[in-house]
Amino acid sequence: MRRSLVTLATLALGLSLTSAALHAQPDRVTIQVTDVRGNAIPFAFVQITKGVSRVADDSGRAVFAMKGVDSLNLQVRRIGFDPFSGWAKRRNESGAFVVDLIPLPRTLDPVTIAGRRDTPLARTGFYDRVERIQRGSYSARMITPEEMDLRNPIRLSQVLAGESMVKVTPYNGKAVLMGRGIACAMTILLDGQRLTGTYEEAIGNPSPPPMSSLASIDEIINAQSIAAIEVYGSAAAVPAELQRVAGGRMAQGCGLVAIWTGSRR
Repeated sequence: MRRSLVTLATLALGLSLTSAALHAQPDRVTIQVTDVRGNAIPFAFVQITKGVSRVADDSGRAVFAMKGVDSLNLQVRRIGFDPFSGWAKRRNESGAFVVDLIPLPRTLDPVTIAGRRDTPLARTGFYDRVERIQRGSYSARMITPEEMDLRNPIRLSQVLAGESMVKVTPYNGKAVLMGRGIACAMTILLDGQRLTGTYEEAIGNPSPPPMSSLASIDEIINAQSIAAIEVYGSAAAVPAELQRVAGGRMAQGCGLVAIWTGSRR
């Protein structure tokens, strides 16, 4: 009898601890983005209307920390697909909210490519860093292809104006990307290489190059060719793989802007 009571008490304690642990876990809501055939669409931009946004992972899933609900008002975008805006419902009680995107007619042929992880922008490591940032490993502002497509900017400086991690400042009548510190210009990477010959090179440089040899980022980079942008507000927040490319500029402690051009898939 005593052994049975001990067993029951142990079982009750285990169930109590399990229940407490489950209760302590934050509520999560999962949105699954697929095409009309049910294939996962990776890296879609998912936003709860008038709320937070996330980028789906390579399996097309975006997870939000929030209380469970029966339906969600969502905006979902992915290059090559017709944007979705409206209410989504769970397919079953315990499953994810599912959003089906319809391919645009002009991209029907490469739909299978868009559904693969091995896309041009993914090969740069952009989406790997997006996932790490969403997990809290770094603090950064990631401007996705969907945001670029939505804004359709004329100049690069227009995209970054108003961002908290970088200040677009006039210098010699041109736009210069400044960090948070005084005389602290951002390091700029273009397609994985440090960009030189910009006005940023002259800011805080004891031996600046001749001004006549410099140009603004708006003169060098065509905004229409930009696929995505990463903005890091300080050198400490920059991932190691980008710090290696930036080199000595990171020693100044200023932030970094990484610009990726080419296809927005």
